[in-house]
Amino acid sequence: MAELRDRQFFINGKAELVLSGEVHYFRLEMSEWEDRIVKTKNAGCNAVASYIPWLWHEERSGDIDVTGRTRPERDLGAFIDLCKKHELWFIGRPGPYIMAEVKNEGLPHWVFDECPDAETVNWNGAKAKSKVVRYNDAEFLKRVRRWYGGVMPVLGSRLDSVGGNVIAVQLDNEIGMLQCWSEDPDLSEDTLCAFAAFVQNRGLESRYGFDMGDPVERVKRLRDPNQADALKFHEDYSHFIRGEFARYVLALRGMAEEFGVKGVPFIVNIHGSGGGRATTFPIGIAQNFEAYTQEGQYWGSSDHYLGDITRDNVGDLYMLNAFMACVNLPNQPLSSVEFEAGTGDYGETGGRRYSGKATDFKARLSVIQGNRLLNHYLISGGRNPMMDDPLSDGNGRIGTTGERHGFAAPIGPEGQLDSVYWAMKDTNEVLMANSEILAMGQEDWDDISLGFIPDYYSTDLKPEGPMRDLAGKLEAARGWQERLIRAMLQRGLSFPAFNLQSGKMPDTGCLALATSVCLDGLVARRLIEYAELGGRVILFGPVPTLDMVGRPMTMLVDRLGLKLGEMMRGSSEYFPSMRGVGFASEEPEARFYEGFPFVCDGAEPFLATVQREDYLGAKIGVGRGSVTLMTVQPPQHYSFWKGLFDLHKVRPGVEHDDFSGGLVLNRFSSPAGNLVSLINLDDTAKSVLVDGFDRRVDLGSREAKLLPFAMPVGESRVEFATAEVVRREGRDLWFRRGRGVETVVVSGLEPNVMEGGEVRRVGERFEVVLEGGEGSVRARFG
Repeated sequence: MAELRDRQFFINGKAELVLSGEVHYFRLEMSEWEDRIVKTKNAGCNAVASYIPWLWHEERSGDIDVTGRTRPERDLGAFIDLCKKHELWFIGRPGPYIMAEVKNEGLPHWVFDECPDAETVNWNGAKAKSKVVRYNDAEFLKRVRRWYGGVMPVLGSRLDSVGGNVIAVQLDNEIGMLQCWSEDPDLSEDTLCAFAAFVQNRGLESRYGFDMGDPVERVKRLRDPNQADALKFHEDYSHFIRGEFARYVLALRGMAEEFGVKGVPFIVNIHGSGGGRATTFPIGIAQNFEAYTQEGQYWGSSDHYLGDITRDNVGDLYMLNAFMACVNLPNQPLSSVEFEAGTGDYGETGGRRYSGKATDFKARLSVIQGNRLLNHYLISGGRNPMMDDPLSDGNGRIGTTGERHGFAAPIGPEGQLDSVYWAMKDTNEVLMANSEILAMGQEDWDDISLGFIPDYYSTDLKPEGPMRDLAGKLEAARGWQERLIRAMLQRGLSFPAFNLQSGKMPDTGCLALATSVCLDGLVARRLIEYAELGGRVILFGPVPTLDMVGRPMTMLVDRLGLKLGEMMRGSSEYFPSMRGVGFASEEPEARFYEGFPFVCDGAEPFLATVQREDYLGAKIGVGRGSVTLMTVQPPQHYSFWKGLFDLHKVRPGVEHDDFSGGLVLNRFSSPAGNLVSLINLDDTAKSVLVDGFDRRVDLGSREAKLLPFAMPVGESRVEFATAEVVRREGRDLWFRRGRGVETVVVSGLEPNVMEGGEVRRVGERFEVVLEGGEGSVRARFG
């Protein structure tokens, strides 16, 4: 049985770290299947995942082939069984939608003919720009049920609980993505009827200046993007559509269970990143978190494309994982079912080339933050087969990329291995060597959390007019948040996120939040209550003065006793500048582009305007705690941010001496031992001193290390090591050699070290000294 429990993934009662590779069987000849499966296993993976395209298996309505009756490559069970033969788990992803550069995003062409009422309409009744259907349309779901009736028994008969290897099943793919990126809300008559019922059930009719029960007036008013109640509709529709997505996922799960798939987690894949950034990823969380938190065996899973991890976007990945975790139920761990791997040359233009460090950095940071499943997407390329009845659409194939697909994958379409394959293998080697720790431990957090407001990301609904104006105000907070996260990581802090719309209070003593001028009144009240009870709040951005529907919201201004000035914005002739006071008095004067001055009696200022007496940063006592406002973006000076966090009694549990901002340090602990993760984002080598290590750790250009710390091994303990563990068998550990000398410090019994290292006794401990060179050194512990 496979289940989620205590933020871990248990298979047959054991917590597991699953490293999977996406192999599209339908894009390979049956004779190629085994080669790609073996290469996936040799890359260090212990599972295979694949989309299962409805379009491919039911090309003609009512004629489902999942047994190879019409083509051998349609024998889904044979592919899953071949994975089992090679001792690999399997994760099935049967849609209905799969995307994956498959035409109609995986829906059969005939669906649109048989379910014309399922197609959605946009503002003013315009046809939607994307090939999307109304998920809860009865006729569409009737066809989905028939599809599940064909495909789910294949998966159900091979579940891990009945002796098979299927450990998870995904329900649909990237729900809401097509609507988001095309900005096409579902405004069909049936959906607006359901919306009216939602409004009436919540007693919200008074918000609208017409009879919500009148179908003609309802359609006329609600399809008008510039209606008088536009912002109220925006707020209510965003909450309503979350419920619709949840209802759709519940319907899919019911069908899956009806046809035999039970006792495995049901994955809900979340969209949102793009262009090498994840600043928009929380849009997918905001759309879908109600769907995957209905019950504990749903598994929200990220789908992200960040390319190389650099100073610019490392905070995006940290934020992405933290925001997902903070809305999860207590038993739900993190996962990434579309974990970008490969060269990044998706258009085969030759204009982009990621090194193996891209996947390496992302994998290390993700598992440290609690991901128990990473599905490398794609691990293997292939070829788009011709349809049985080819359409005159330019190629007649199943996919949109021409004959070949997945040319950026570590395993190319013809089975060739790219250099990123070997880098991925090295990464997986380290992660699996430490899998006992990584499967059941958790990141060690400091006494600060990052605030998350799901409604700040309800920006997918933004036609020209009031809704787009609101979206602009909310999106402005993302730049402030980016700088805040960067500063927290530069200081060496590890931190969770906290959902401020959950109705609970943060567990940490300090909460940092990037703000917009808009903020829901309930959230503002919770911030004040948290401070009054002794919490320390840091608000970074403009002081909120409006609620989420554009009405005045003066709760923070009134409670803090603020007098707000006019926004200051620089130009070619105006150079507004800030100066440090208090703890920041030694900071040099610096120009800023945009700032929001204020005055507050009794505050403890640390940033002020030049040539004026206004504040741009001040700590204000509230009850037993405080609220700090910082309404300008200061330079990324380590001394300033350290001073700010010190002011709020926030310090990292493990200090290091690299203050450049190019080092990411995280800690991870479990009953099986502890790990320290170091990632050098810079092109220059570093030598870093870390608390608890009495040797400097050498990191090469863009190199990462996952180092043991207080790790028990038999009757000994690895106190710390400057070298990674790359293999473990019982009491035998293999340590990776470096360019120079590496050290492993051991207490307890003396280890026996094979060729390439020597043991020295130093006081009551032993030092294993590893010579520089290639490969690894084996140490046997008592």
